[in-house]
Amino acid sequence: MINFKFVSIFVILISLIFSGCTDQKSAGTPVPTATPAAEATAKPTVTPTLQPTPIPTPVRTPVLYIAAIDEIYGFRTVTRTNGSASYSNHTLTINAGDTVRWKSYSDANEPLTIVSVEGLWNNSSGYLKLSYSIFNYTFVQPGNYEVYLKDEPKIIHQKIIVNP
Repeated sequence: MINFKFVSIFVILISLIFSGCTDQKSAGTPVPTATPAAEATAKPTVTPTLQPTPIPTPVRTPVLYIAAIDEIYGFRTVTRTNGSASYSNHTLTINAGDTVRWKSYSDANEPLTIVSVEGLWNNSSGYLKLSYSIFNYTFVQPGNYEVYLKDEPKIIHQKIIVNP
């Protein structure tokens, strides 16, 4: 039995000796690595360029003027859609892009022809054969214009001032 004890002790000692000879690396204590310190980078100074705020151009809606004409009084009145017209001494002041509509109110259904002194339209365009006939013209260029009734030469001409 002593032999058995002795052999057991011997086997344990040998196994302990050989267990230390294995090829394992020890974990050891980790060595900290130095991290480079962050350097502050200089930020360039940016001065914002101020842009002027654009001023929107108001959009103007063209206006329709209705001129009542007849064989007795000629260019009687002018009315404006959505407002009143500036009409005195047979002079109408409008803006470029506005339209004038001449409407015949002839009691005897006499034909009337509206003529432009400046030749803006041909005479057949301005021919109003019957009462309640109409003729439209849109003034696109600023300036002073004059129209008259070809059939009634004694009636005062109508002046139209077109502003830009």
